[in-house]
Amino acid sequence: MQTRRTFVQRAGLGAFASLLPGFSFAIPPAGESFRKPLRIGFITDLHHLQFGKNEERRMKAFMDAVMEEKPDFILQCGDFCRPKGSDIIMAEWNRFKGPKYHVIGNHDMDVCDKATIMALWGMEKRYYSFDMGGFHFVIMDRNYLRGKDGALAPYDTSNWGPLPSEQRSFTDPEQLEWLAQDLAAAKAPVVVFMHQPVFLSEWTTELGNAADILTIFDQHNYAAERSGSNAKVCAVFMGHDHDDRYGERNSVHYFMMNSASYIYTDTGAHYYKDSLFAFITLDPSGKLQIRGRSSSYPSGTPEKVMATYPPRISDRSLKVLSPVKKG
Repeated sequence: MQTRRTFVQRAGLGAFASLLPGFSFAIPPAGESFRKPLRIGFITDLHHLQFGKNEERRMKAFMDAVMEEKPDFILQCGDFCRPKGSDIIMAEWNRFKGPKYHVIGNHDMDVCDKATIMALWGMEKRYYSFDMGGFHFVIMDRNYLRGKDGALAPYDTSNWGPLPSEQRSFTDPEQLEWLAQDLAAAKAPVVVFMHQPVFLSEWTTELGNAADILTIFDQHNYAAERSGSNAKVCAVFMGHDHDDRYGERNSVHYFMMNSASYIYTDTGAHYYKDSLFAFITLDPSGKLQIRGRSSSYPSGTPEKVMATYPPRISDRSLKVLSPVKKG
């Protein structure tokens, strides 16, 4: 019998990677659009105060590393903190004076609506894009629920909680239309950040309308390939599942990034001893590098949990782009 875990492992080996053959991701030769490697400080699923855990120590560990590494920008990929009781978390976050970006996660609306958490973060739009270092970055919001009548409503004060998983993690039509238009206007390779995954997830019933997003990626990349554009979607970073995975689909590289704090299983929440986070480097050569962290579990953690869910964000180094082919 195929378990959720074996499904993910097989998918991660590239089970879906051959639908659109012949893709090659092109970038301008080094020295034209790229001056130096672009470095990103990344953390996701801190879950401050969700189970009564303060998480200040984990946040401080990340920010101490950020201040030492001095990345070009930092980004948290959702399920970050709550509107009350998060003064220390936000003070740590704001130690970094460079660009800072937020992705909205489902638990960020446990006790409030989107507008409230966005105000805390100084987040002007729930989805948006920006250019930096020769790349185009896209930030998505997948926090809509679908009612029995098919209508979508935004996550608000845990209103998705009582619903079956099939009704969660949707992206609104307005945003899907924007995504297609934003990608079409992009002039550089595209890196996407979202909280809920569209690929590689164990929670195969909680993908919402992920197929619509994947179709937009496929159609955009196919059009870019035909026109010779280098502005293809090349990498997608996701959180939510609290696991460490990688897979390739239609020449797009997908990264499931582990929680800073814990894994949740049928035996409850199992916390990592140390904070997990990563530094991502996008190199002018087209190489993407992830420098992650490893931790361990406290004594008494079930053997099955320790064996199935290693507490780490893996180091990775792979080519996600290739030089422009002349003629």
